[in-house]
Amino acid sequence: MITIDIDKSNKLSEEFSCFVSFKYNPVIVQIMRELPQKSYNPENRQWEVPASKLEMLKDKLKRYELNITGNLDACVEKEVKIPDGFSFKTKPFKHQMEAFMYGLKYNKWFLGDEMGLGKTKQSLDIAVARKIQYGYKHCLIVCGVNTLKWNWVNEIKTHTNENSWILGQKKLKNGTVKIGSTKDKLEDLLFIEKETLDETLPYFIITNVESFRDKKIAEEIKILCEKEKINMCIADEMHKMKNPQADQTKGFLKCNCKCKIAMTGTPLMNNPLDLYVILKWLGYETHSSYSFKKYYCIMGGFGGYEVIGYKNMEQLTAQIQDIMLRRKKEDVFDLPEKTYIDDIVDMLPKQAILYKEVESNIKANIDIIDFTGDPLSQLIRLRQATGYPGILSSGIQDSAKLERMKDIVEETILNGKKCLVFSNWTQMTDAIYDILDSSKFKVAQITGNIPDNQRQYIVDRFQNTDEITVLIGTIGAMGTGLTLTAGTVVIFVDEPWNKALFEQAVDRAHRVGTTENITIYSIMCKNTIDERIHDLIYKKGAMSEAIIDGHIVGNKTEIFNYLLG
Repeated sequence: MITIDIDKSNKLSEEFSCFVSFKYNPVIVQIMRELPQKSYNPENRQWEVPASKLEMLKDKLKRYELNITGNLDACVEKEVKIPDGFSFKTKPFKHQMEAFMYGLKYNKWFLGDEMGLGKTKQSLDIAVARKIQYGYKHCLIVCGVNTLKWNWVNEIKTHTNENSWILGQKKLKNGTVKIGSTKDKLEDLLFIEKETLDETLPYFIITNVESFRDKKIAEEIKILCEKEKINMCIADEMHKMKNPQADQTKGFLKCNCKCKIAMTGTPLMNNPLDLYVILKWLGYETHSSYSFKKYYCIMGGFGGYEVIGYKNMEQLTAQIQDIMLRRKKEDVFDLPEKTYIDDIVDMLPKQAILYKEVESNIKANIDIIDFTGDPLSQLIRLRQATGYPGILSSGIQDSAKLERMKDIVEETILNGKKCLVFSNWTQMTDAIYDILDSSKFKVAQITGNIPDNQRQYIVDRFQNTDEITVLIGTIGAMGTGLTLTAGTVVIFVDEPWNKALFEQAVDRAHRVGTTENITIYSIMCKNTIDERIHDLIYKKGAMSEAIIDGHIVGNKTEIFNYLLG
């Protein structure tokens, strides 16, 4: 006789669980161990399984006599409906609608869609719907990549009618927003705890995972979750949070709110240890990281401390598939042919200092700049400062753009795709080549220094072999005349002065022979010339012809001053 009692959950993330008791039987024990979601309590010798898995449990144990008691209604799958009063600000694609309904049904799950399928929009729509349905106070967005906070600000503005707030943000006299210190972040959190109906922060609160290194911040977020001031958390780029021993991870795991969505487009099954933090945070793994490693890893090497293989992978795969929604581009048929993503990053501290120095020098000499010639040449150094400061200073190598570019390339390759990386300058493509080549990606480069016959050899290897997975080039040399349809991700580390050149470069990948949706990233530094060029040339239709082939054809002084800020 096996007894299954349905009651409030003890260790698992669902509200109700099946508590399974039986006289020791090694066959039944093995069945329980192979379930994707379970927990064992050695004190009362009970297994705990989510109530939603009752039918699966009954099927697995159909050879045995079962006595089922407790709250059977908790096992009935409820119909999910769009909440009254909710409407989409931007129309979802079919696959995004499926994720939206999935997110209304489940409180804690893993969104693993491939890059370019709109994970951000999907999670934001779910968060707004849950606010309307359940009266959520705040949704916390945790960026696994520090530089992506402004991307979330823009996406929230695009896809919702809600406002957002980056923890610790301060508005300066010149109107720009600066992210303050740890103290400023903590003050914002304390304000949330005391806020009233008349005085509140926006629904969406954004921070980076590094904030959790501070114990006071981690503890205050834990308190806000317990008091239901933070009801939901979206954890972006979750694969970056894979070290369970790191202070920021330990702090992040204290963020235990009612609704959680873990997001990453990077496949993680190549190393099961990377999944531990995701499963632990979502509440589907109750063991320590040591026990997890011991169960899924084969140890060996010197002293027996080296992972030499993996075991029990069928169980881990079943567990992940049970809580994960993942779609690939080739499985989605209603995508547009080209998806454009404006990727906004914060400059790194030393990079920002150099940028300000270059900007101040240009402004100080603006009276002697010759506006009868080509004033845009005066801005090249400013653009290079946002790209790779090493071009201008041997002492400053830090680049937020190159860090972000590397992240996108890594995700592309892990998903089995190829990508193109463009810049205006050979000095930039050289820096890009160095950082990717040192990371052991299969890279090649096409610039004006590469002879025509050698270019075609490189193109053939990119198109027809696995010898090259990342092709880097200048817009002048690689942006016209070549067929590069093997690339499905296109990255602009800096955009050309002319929109037609931009589209020509994109069309190296998007042309006859293209079989997949193309995702195009424009990486820009926040509050810099990057955003102003993008705004002037790529957003303002009336101004789109103000600059042709890198030369101003409108009011030179007015346009130059606008770009300078």
